[in-house]
Amino acid sequence: MSNSSYNADIDPVEQFARGVKPNKEFYDKVITTKENGTREMIYEETLHPHTGDAFYAKAGQVIRIEQRPHQHNGRTQISDILFFTPDLEQWSDHLSTTAVEGFCPQIYGGLWTQSKFMEKIVTLVADEYPYELLSDPENNMKVQHMFFAAHCSKEYNMCAYGNDAVHMNSCHENFIQALNRVPAIAAIKDEEERRKRVQFLADRNDLNIFQPNQIIPDREGVTRGKMFLSPSVPDGTGLEFYCEKDLYLIASNCPYADQNLPFHEAKPNPIYIQVFETGIKPYTNDHLGMVKGDEWEKLVYEKFKTGEKETSVRTPDSYNLKTK
Repeated sequence: MSNSSYNADIDPVEQFARGVKPNKEFYDKVITTKENGTREMIYEETLHPHTGDAFYAKAGQVIRIEQRPHQHNGRTQISDILFFTPDLEQWSDHLSTTAVEGFCPQIYGGLWTQSKFMEKIVTLVADEYPYELLSDPENNMKVQHMFFAAHCSKEYNMCAYGNDAVHMNSCHENFIQALNRVPAIAAIKDEEERRKRVQFLADRNDLNIFQPNQIIPDREGVTRGKMFLSPSVPDGTGLEFYCEKDLYLIASNCPYADQNLPFHEAKPNPIYIQVFETGIKPYTNDHLGMVKGDEWEKLVYEKFKTGEKETSVRTPDSYNLKTK
């Protein structure tokens, strides 16, 4: 008889999480460069309303994403973000990251790249969000403001508002704009191939930030995102990510703004992007030391070659369908 009780020592997700424990002493040194003023600002840019943009940073630098709502209309601005290596071969991957870090990032937590790589691309080193402004008395659970999920798209907007919403802006449109600003995309001469590549990359699930949420079961037991209205945060509230690699931050200024108004009435605010040099280079390029994808892929295909795993093509007549 099987045992249905919980055992953390055989829970795969718990085992995955144990395998990626961060070097907190190292990241504390990174955090200290802000506290003691030894880091240097490299540049500052603005992510304007209804736009997407690409922001470059080198390994060892910190990217800061900052709110300044009271310089504008007082509303916190939601954003959706992805991180890509400059060759666009690796990106901050939803599946890799949530399996080992959970759905809501925490300080010292990393964002990991996709299968065949599984390398850390950034580490969260500052989260200044005023969590005391968030609460859910219905279940007495903490309300987060970051989570890995999809982003608003033309299709989602049309689900909610009908086909006329195809003309409305979306984070997906903003990602398309941002990716077209990356040199590796601009270098693709064939327009059709360039569009296909952009669409594939823009379709990656991303990290939603400054968007209060819980990932919990609803009344029917279906687990989904429960979105809360965003409070107005103090100017200067920010997030900071330490860059483990040279990368581009691909960021969307979400047209839903702070979700306090219906989509048609929302008025997004700018978000401010700063890049700082810490002088502290990553302590490793390979945090997990695992066999890389190019190697384990050979092992998989060897099983096909030897017949250990069947790979004959599944045509419609290969299923021994019964005829009436």
